[in-house]
Amino acid sequence: MTSSHPTYPAIQGEYPEIQGEFEDELEAEFEAEFELEAEFELETRQEYESEWEFEFESEAEREAAWELDDELEDEAGASVDPVAQVHREAELMAHLAMRAATTGSDAEAEQFLGALVPLAAKLIPRARTLIAKNAPALIRGVGKIARRLRDNPETRKLVAAMPVILQRTAQSLADQAATGRRIDAARALGTLGTISGRVLAPASAPRAVHAVGVFNRRWHRRARVDKRRGAAAARRRGRVRGSTPARRVPRSRAGRRVRRR
Repeated sequence: MTSSHPTYPAIQGEYPEIQGEFEDELEAEFEAEFELEAEFELETRQEYESEWEFEFESEAEREAAWELDDELEDEAGASVDPVAQVHREAELMAHLAMRAATTGSDAEAEQFLGALVPLAAKLIPRARTLIAKNAPALIRGVGKIARRLRDNPETRKLVAAMPVILQRTAQSLADQAATGRRIDAARALGTLGTISGRVLAPASAPRAVHAVGVFNRRWHRRARVDKRRGAAAARRRGRVRGSTPARRVPRSRAGRRVRRR
């Protein structure tokens, strides 16, 4: 089943080795039906249009503005700014996904990708409880998708799109829950499969991979900035430890009060 949706393009008939497989396999694992998912997404997503919610692809379009900010946001401000903190979680997700796409070890790739699931809950706070409740099933599903993609050299690079898949899956699960639908492991896996097929479609996969690449570059920029700041702090501490302490100048006798006998 591949339902149409204005946000998630329908599969166009290319990549036959992966299209529909994720949805069919993950749904079949629990024999769940998701025919009305797109309708529920359309109804509930409108309720959140006025609220900011993180999206990898839309946020990546601000790359030009970020590139002008060599030092990134101020550390003190970032520690209290929730939007900046969400961006940091997204950067880490992107970095882990890129590592998973390039590592030669399947086991290592699954470890990287498994760490994405709890991070996705931080991107979409309204889905936090749903993600936590269904984390084991989602981690298992992510691993299954990654193995299939990594087995084919032509689709291996698409592993990098996993943060986008999980971000949209979290949003979809929250949308469905908002309409009163019960979110269990079956529905979580079915939704993951549906979103995977949409994100990995030829019309949308390049944009998803590009967006993750933007955040991965930002992660590396931040790492370089943090390294420079750490080195500068170490130099300052070294100067303080190596400095000669000020000598105590004794008071002259003339300056003391002499007690009369």
